[in-house]
Amino acid sequence: MRIVEKVLYGFGGLLALILLFIALCHYNPELAVKLGAAMTVDAEEKTTPVPERMVLAANTTVTLGQLPAAENTRSAESPQAKDNAEENLKIPGNVAGLTGYIPVRATGTEISQTKADEIAAELSEGETGSSLTFDAEMYPYFEMLNDTQKSLYKQIYANADAQNKHFAPVTDITANDLKNAFTSVVNDHPELFWVDTAYKYQHTPKGSVADITLVFNVTANNLDSAKSEFEAAAKLITDETYGNYTDYDKERIVHDTLIGKVKYDANAPMNQSAYSALVYGRSVCAGYARALQYVLHQLDIPCYYVTGYAGENHAWNIVKLDDGYYNVDSTWDDTNPNTYDYFNCSDEDYATDHVRRDLSIYLPPCNGNKYSGLEVNPSVTPPTDTTKPSTGTTTKPSTSTDTTTSTGTTNTTTNQTTATNTESITVLTVRGGGDEHYIDNIGDYFNECFGAMIERDEEVITFDLIITDKKLWDSIYKAYDKGDCQEGYIDRYLVEKHKNACSMRVEAVPRTDGSYLLRHSAVIN
Repeated sequence: MRIVEKVLYGFGGLLALILLFIALCHYNPELAVKLGAAMTVDAEEKTTPVPERMVLAANTTVTLGQLPAAENTRSAESPQAKDNAEENLKIPGNVAGLTGYIPVRATGTEISQTKADEIAAELSEGETGSSLTFDAEMYPYFEMLNDTQKSLYKQIYANADAQNKHFAPVTDITANDLKNAFTSVVNDHPELFWVDTAYKYQHTPKGSVADITLVFNVTANNLDSAKSEFEAAAKLITDETYGNYTDYDKERIVHDTLIGKVKYDANAPMNQSAYSALVYGRSVCAGYARALQYVLHQLDIPCYYVTGYAGENHAWNIVKLDDGYYNVDSTWDDTNPNTYDYFNCSDEDYATDHVRRDLSIYLPPCNGNKYSGLEVNPSVTPPTDTTKPSTGTTTKPSTSTDTTTSTGTTNTTTNQTTATNTESITVLTVRGGGDEHYIDNIGDYFNECFGAMIERDEEVITFDLIITDKKLWDSIYKAYDKGDCQEGYIDRYLVEKHKNACSMRVEAVPRTDGSYLLRHSAVIN
C-alpha cells in the first residue's frame, strides 16, 4: 500500500511541475520560443547528416596504388592501415630528405559568446567573393567542399587577393569548415604567394567561428613589385615552350626548365610558396610543386598540388594530359644530373615511396600511361672542373667595389682600382648555373648572392662566384654603383635575417678562359 502511495505522490508532483511549466510559458512567451529553438537545434545536430564528400579525419592517408576510380568518394582508412602504408615505404637514398612540406597551421582561441556577439556587430566580412567562379578542372579542391565551405573558400580567396587580413566569416561555420576551406584555397591558388599556410581564428564555447585572421609574408609589404618579379620569373619559363604545341611537350619543358633554375634549400625563405622557387631560385618540395602548378596554369594545363608523406611530409603534383592523370615530383627529379625518374608516373609507380594525405586523397587517381617513360635520363659524365684557374697563378688587374647597405636608408660608395701584382687564387666556394656552370645573367647573380648569404649566420660572410665574362661584370659593377644590388638581393637578406646593415666588398679576378671569379666579403651588423 505504501508503494502505491509513493507512486501516486510522484505522479502528482510531476503533474504539478508540468502545470507550473505551462503557466510560465503562458505568461512568458519568450521562454517558450527559446526552449523550442534549443530543442530544434539539438534535434538538427543529431539528425543532420554530414556531407559524404567531406567526411575527413585529421592526417588521413591512403596508399596511392589503392585509389578508387570514382572521384571524391574514398572514405578514410583505419589508423592501422595508414601507419602500415607509411611504414612500408622505401625511400631511395639519393632523394631521401628532399621534402620540407609544412602542413597548414591553425591557431584557435576560445572566447565567450558575448565577445563573439561584439565581434559580429563590429567586424566586417570584407570581400565576400560571392560572384566568383572556379573551374572544376583547374581548381579541384574547391569542388571537394560542401556549399557552406565553398562560400567560405570564395570569401578567403577574395580577402587574400584584396590583402584583407582580418574579417568575419560570411556564414556560420565550425573550425573544421574553416580548415577545409582555407586548405583548399592555398592548395588551389599558388598565385597567392604572399599568404602563409597558416591562419588564426576565435571561436565560441559551442565551436562557432567568430573571426578569421590570415597571415601574410614579407612580400605583402610591396606586393606590386613582388607580383611583377613573380610573373616575370614565370614568363621566362613559359617562353621556353614557344613553338611546342602539345600539353605534354610544354609540361616536359616546364619541368626541365624549372629544376634547372631552382636548387633545393631547406633554409630558403618563404619555402612553402611558389615565390621562393621562381624568384629566389631556392626552395623545398612545397615551393617546387607550387611553382610547377602556377607555370602550367599559365599554359592552361591542369596541375594540382598534392600533399602527403614520403619518409617525411612531402608535396608533389598531379598533371592532367589528354589520356588521364600523372604524378610528377619535380623535387625528386632535381638531382645531379637531373632525371625523369618521378616524371609522369602512375599511382602504382608511386606506391612504394609516396602516400597521399588529408584532402589530397580526394584528387583523381593517376592511371595515365601514354606519356609515361618517354624521356631518357641523361648519361652521367665527369663534371668539368671550373673551381680553379687553368694555371696556378693569375695576373690580375683586379676590380673591386664596396657597398654599404642598411635598412631604411642606403649609403653606397664605390671605387674601382687596378692592381698588377701576381698571386695565387684558390676558389673556396663556387656556385651558379648557366653554360659550363657559370652565372650568365645578373638575375641569377642576385639569386646566388642571396642564397650564399641566407645560409650563413656569421658576422663576416665570404663566398666566391664565377660569371661568364667581363660584359656581365661591367653590368654587375654598375648595379652596385647605382644601388640596384640593394633591391636585387641585399634588402631581401636583411629582412629575412632581421639584420640592420650589410657592408659588401666584391673583387673581380679575370680567368684564363675569359670568365671572371668574383670574391665577396660581407660584414653584417
